[in-house]
Amino acid sequence: MPSPNSLPVLHAQRQEGAPPAGSRRLDLDVVRGVAIVLALGWHFSRQPSGNPVLDALQWPGHVFGWAGVDLFFVLSGFLMGQLVLRERSRTGSFDGRRFTARRLLRLWPVLYVFLAVHAILGTEPVGSYLWQNALHVQNYTGTSLAHLWSLAVEEHFYLLLAVLFPLVARRRTCLRVLVGVLVGVLVASLALRGIGVAAGVSDVRLQWRTHFRMDSLAAGVLLAVLRVHAPATFERLVRRRWLWAAATAAGVWFLADVGKSGTLGSTLGYTVAYLTGAAFLLLLYGAAWVPRAGWISRPLAALGRYSYGIYIWHVFAAESVLGWLPGLDYASTTPLAQLVKYGVAIGTGVLATVVVERPALRLRDRLFPAQRLGAGSSTPEHARRSSGPTRESSGRMAA
Repeated sequence: MPSPNSLPVLHAQRQEGAPPAGSRRLDLDVVRGVAIVLALGWHFSRQPSGNPVLDALQWPGHVFGWAGVDLFFVLSGFLMGQLVLRERSRTGSFDGRRFTARRLLRLWPVLYVFLAVHAILGTEPVGSYLWQNALHVQNYTGTSLAHLWSLAVEEHFYLLLAVLFPLVARRRTCLRVLVGVLVGVLVASLALRGIGVAAGVSDVRLQWRTHFRMDSLAAGVLLAVLRVHAPATFERLVRRRWLWAAATAAGVWFLADVGKSGTLGSTLGYTVAYLTGAAFLLLLYGAAWVPRAGWISRPLAALGRYSYGIYIWHVFAAESVLGWLPGLDYASTTPLAQLVKYGVAIGTGVLATVVVERPALRLRDRLFPAQRLGAGSSTPEHARRSSGPTRESSGRMAA
């Protein structure tokens, strides 16, 4: 990576302009869509259904769907990192409180509505999940809503970013320090997982706890540094599609063969997961073939647009509906049960997005309007050609 301090100021002036309101990037929504399909597959298809076609479609989620979270982490770090770095390049500082407020209005409404509904209709004791998830400490205290651990990792990472980055944002060496810290996180997280394995830390704690898992988010922010402050280098990287296709294939092989268990999987496995996620992101970023393959890219992008709501609600929605149907329950893996699981999860996620998330985002944009770059900003030509509207500036599983 080139030294950030030596990059011309021109690079900061060539940042991608803020796109029209309501526009999106197809390629990034496809990445979200793939991530949510992997996550759903991991939770819904732990056993074969008996239907060879359905089992083939569910194979990625069944085998390495847990890595969908790491793909989300890399994409989230990439997008949030760009927001932070562009604000710093434009203003010379960073408003951590404004960043945090927009972030909370993005994530909290769907989450807290879900927790409230679960407290009323759910079967688990409220004390086993409510305060833990409400305070975002569930990945340390434990929770009966096991899939929500990843939200805590993200909240902790971005809270640290919002607190620490303003302290160095005005320093001339800010980018050099940031890159050093991010590389340090990559090394430290892997080292801590190794120490944890040697000390007998459980696989669940190695997967859930923030200090073991921040490297995926840090990797995404490192990509954002290149995107914002070394755009020519970033453009050269994304043009090497063959390299990223090979890296993605190699990563998938490792994740399918080794997984996240055992000494190798619970240490290096998570590193391979975020490296594979980064390679997949670069493979799709601005690729002309993404809109051309609309038969698969557009359905995946549609899922990506609702992915946050789907992720929050999918387990509870599937358990509730299957519990009402005679002869079926959440453990069922028959083709009918699988159809119900996916259908209910997606339908509930869409409803949560439309009814809760989007009104909250409109409120957020009234209270804390998005900061836009000047009219002279330009969008990279390959992105305009291949992806149409180009809203990048969002985090987590949906824009």
